[in-house]
Amino acid sequence: MKNQLHTGRGWVKGISMWPNLIPGDILEAEDIRVTELKAGMIAVFSTTDEELLIVHRVLSVRNSNEEVTVESGGDRSGSDESEWHFPPSDSIKKVTGVLRRGNYRRVGSISIPTSLSPSLVVRFYCGIVRRLFW
Repeated sequence: MKNQLHTGRGWVKGISMWPNLIPGDILEAEDIRVTELKAGMIAVFSTTDEELLIVHRVLSVRNSNEEVTVESGGDRSGSDESEWHFPPSDSIKKVTGVLRRGNYRRVGSISIPTSLSPSLVVRFYCGIVRRLFW
């Protein structure tokens, strides 16, 4: 039996990943095993009740026989307060591309520094994006 690639799409609502992901971006993601996660990737994490999806960058991954521990954080918001714990057999969505203003681009592991986007610029830009696209 062939491996089936499961993909998904969703959009960005917050600014924790600014300036690499902005409100209104449409994300494309595909399933990978949690053991394949590497620092720098952008992944989709779900809370325990699976009602809230969080798209953050993987900061570190620690593998053991019983568990994969992932530290994540937003490019703008910094490291998350807690770590994510998965059994090695689990899968997770890895963001592979972004559709912004009709242009599709692949997502890499290099992020734009947040120091290049002062908070006044962020608030102004997000206000414009929300009025135009939401």
